[in-house]
Amino acid sequence: MARKGLTQRKRALDVIFEAEQKDILVPGLLRELLAERQEVSTHQVPIQKLGVDLVDLVADHLYEIDGMIDDYSKFGLRRLSSIDRAVLRLGVGEIYYGGTNVAEAIRDYSEIVRELGNDKSIGFITAVFHRTKESLAGETDADTTGSSAPSGVSADSPLSAGSPAESAESASAVSAESAD
Repeated sequence: MARKGLTQRKRALDVIFEAEQKDILVPGLLRELLAERQEVSTHQVPIQKLGVDLVDLVADHLYEIDGMIDDYSKFGLRRLSSIDRAVLRLGVGEIYYGGTNVAEAIRDYSEIVRELGNDKSIGFITAVFHRTKESLAGETDADTTGSSAPSGVSADSPLSAGSPAESAESASAVSAESAD
């Protein structure tokens, strides 16, 4: 039996992939497609809360995520296959903004890539996920404050573990305000 998290990652991947194929991968149109898929998905089963949260996370941070993938990849975003781009957008978003454990992301997205894509992509995707984690760790080394849910993720969301990067931004903002 499939794990619920894996199933919802697949549903989220379907939405991101479909949006790119229809050339509507911009936040507003992505959310419209997501709303449609909450009624009926390509699997005839509506996308559930975790899948919705994942697509919302990508929509909230699409341009930043794409920039990270470009930075972490020697190939650049446009030279990657559509499935690899969709997997990377979801995985990088989950790791960086959703606080998902890298090992969990690698496990689930590797399984998805084995099923839908090319086994050769797994090593590349794993490397990009690890670069994302390293980047996040580098930004949070000086952070000693608690984290809160990333913007666009509700506090009761499965993704509400928070982003240490956002905690660092919050701490910087508080320090700047107290200096005034």
